[in-house]
Amino acid sequence: MVKDARNAVTRPHDEGRTIPGVKRRGERLVGLLIAGFVLLNFPLLSIFNVPRLLLGIPVLYVYLLSVWVLLIGVMVLVHRERPATPSAEHPEARDQDHA
Repeated sequence: MVKDARNAVTRPHDEGRTIPGVKRRGERLVGLLIAGFVLLNFPLLSIFNVPRLLLGIPVLYVYLLSVWVLLIGVMVLVHRERPATPSAEHPEARDQDHA
């Protein structure tokens, strides 16, 4: 079983088996959503809404594109699958990897 139950979600139809990391992933995505709202809302957008150019592009456009790419990159990192490591509890998983 999972050692840290705070990071796992139990499916009712799986008789108590857990999915490790699902709860933490959801919490990170909620945090990312809140960060996106803050970064793409009035107070910060007004800071970058100036009549200046950065490499020939308006500063506001550079900011919006940068935040958009940053949010997508962090989302990819949150959803990236971690490599499964065979544990001592499941020796059959270790045997299947070498077959």
